[in-house]
Amino acid sequence: MMTDSPRRRSPATGLLGNTNFVLLLCAYAVSAMGDHLSEMALLKTRNALDTAVDVTPLTAQMTFMFFLPFFVLAPIAGGLADRWSRRGLMVAADFARCLIMVFFGVLIGWTQTWGPWASFTPLLLLGAFAAVFSPARSSLLPTVISRDSLVRANAMIAGLGIIATMAAALVGGILADRYEPMVAFRADAATFVLSAVLLLAMRLPRTSRQTHQSEGVRRRRRSLRDGFKYVGAHRHVRELLVVAALVWFCGPIVSSVIPAVVRDVYGGDYTAISSYRALLGLGFILGAVSVTILGDALRSEIAITWGFFGIAVGVAVFATSVFIPANPGTLAMIGGVGIVFAGFFAVAAMAGLNALLQRTVADRFRGRIYGIKDFFCMSALLIATGMLGVPQWTRVDRWVGWILLGVSVVMLVAAIVTLSVRLRRGNHGPALNFAEHLNEFVAKFWWRLKRVGPSTVPQTGPVIVTANHRCPADPFLLSACASYRPISFMIAAEYANWPIASWFVRVIECIPVKRNSRETTSTKRAIAHLKEGKALGIFIEGGIVVPGETGRPKGGVAMLALRTGATVIPAHISGVKYHSGIARGLLTRHRARVRFGAPVDLDEFRAQKRSRDVVRAATEKIFAAVVALGVDGNDTAVAGGEDTTQWGGTEQPL
Repeated sequence: MMTDSPRRRSPATGLLGNTNFVLLLCAYAVSAMGDHLSEMALLKTRNALDTAVDVTPLTAQMTFMFFLPFFVLAPIAGGLADRWSRRGLMVAADFARCLIMVFFGVLIGWTQTWGPWASFTPLLLLGAFAAVFSPARSSLLPTVISRDSLVRANAMIAGLGIIATMAAALVGGILADRYEPMVAFRADAATFVLSAVLLLAMRLPRTSRQTHQSEGVRRRRRSLRDGFKYVGAHRHVRELLVVAALVWFCGPIVSSVIPAVVRDVYGGDYTAISSYRALLGLGFILGAVSVTILGDALRSEIAITWGFFGIAVGVAVFATSVFIPANPGTLAMIGGVGIVFAGFFAVAAMAGLNALLQRTVADRFRGRIYGIKDFFCMSALLIATGMLGVPQWTRVDRWVGWILLGVSVVMLVAAIVTLSVRLRRGNHGPALNFAEHLNEFVAKFWWRLKRVGPSTVPQTGPVIVTANHRCPADPFLLSACASYRPISFMIAAEYANWPIASWFVRVIECIPVKRNSRETTSTKRAIAHLKEGKALGIFIEGGIVVPGETGRPKGGVAMLALRTGATVIPAHISGVKYHSGIARGLLTRHRARVRFGAPVDLDEFRAQKRSRDVVRAATEKIFAAVVALGVDGNDTAVAGGEDTTQWGGTEQPL
């Protein structure tokens, strides 16, 4: 279903080399620009720079009117995206929005006598077709790229979309200051034409184009009711929809108060207002770039939690600029930092959320679920903007600082709740889950770890994972490749009391071993550990083997396996750099690769009377299995350097 194979190239190159993805990416960005280009021109029609005008309700009303159709139409639009051509729906929506913008000035003149919201009534039409465009775009994305690229793709889409939104804010502010609103409306119409042209240039596989229509005929399940049933039956999907709704509740509130803060606190004009909205976009861009760089290293659920924490801090900093006594220039700088910070973490949270939702929902339901997501999000947005814009509040602008503090508290509570839920629901206890997630992130991002082939570590039962040893990071690499199960390691006793390391040692139940000692305490603890059905990691060569030296296997692995009946899983680590210092070895960037092998069959030795010769023979067989994994994988690690060859198998992200 893809025009290119992202697995055979770097993730960023694979996505940018995928013509369909690039066209979809650009079409969304241009369309997003069109959705926001006329905002300052609309405010100009209401004399928003007059200090006697309450600008916060005006901004909220604009947002309310544009997104109201999403609340009404989003689930229906999602159903259409499952039944009809998703690209066709997007193109039709673009041409319809172009026509609306061509006659936008006429519509405003026609409706301005209807009431206080009259100038914003035409936004209902624009929002209706945007509601059709949104679920079609979100559900089309997974059909043109690989599942492994979803986090990066969502981050890139969010980033480029925000660049376009930022450009729209800047250009729209300049147009509003220098020209009549009609100029902005005509420029807006042109963006939708360009978006449609880009979409029409996509060359989707024929099977991809036909799937949704044929399945819609064959299966009656493709109905709006079944979409809601799907949500009701999947707790994870429901929780993601709640998270998305929370972001869409808080985001429009912050966006609505920006004009009042810039005008009343910083002393800015239309261009300044649009510039601060562009700063929010700058934060989105930086966040999108960061998420793209982190890629597979950042779990989606972790991105959501820490995204909430970051949003809370950023909004709190922005609120501070309203309260502290300082000159407008200083306050403007503080507020700008807060806005950028909030935007940075908002895009991380939303990219993680979209990636999780796209992975979780089956393709035949994806359009409807995204429609329902838009329904929930728009419900939250309408509540938030309705609270600011519908009642006839008096001088709402005086309360914008407290409004921002309230948003910050809400996001902080959400961050704490999501963190607590995630740690409680993991495979292990909260402390061990936290350690595993942190280890997995460091291993994937800093040491650039990839697992080659599947993990053969069994889910349950006593097991010994044994591998070659070339770097202090090796235990962390093995653990990250089988994070579904905690692996305790036998480690040198002197490391067990290091700061921070001692906490990890305690949490993952490592067993300290005194070097050159004849005491049997550590051996007894290892035997007890295995008899309890747990996993134990032991490096068969004992310590780290210096490049140029020949490692010799130790008998500990075989002895423990024969005494406890534990399964022995061989593994081979490559792509790491050797350094004599422990700290330097951990801080160095590697390109680590881990390959697991099939369990080593020790039945022939278990049937014999245990002796030194039997243990030695079993040890040689285990060691041969470890070495063979390097040979089978064309592993030719260079002393002091990185692997310069590729594995024989397929590299798979964890």
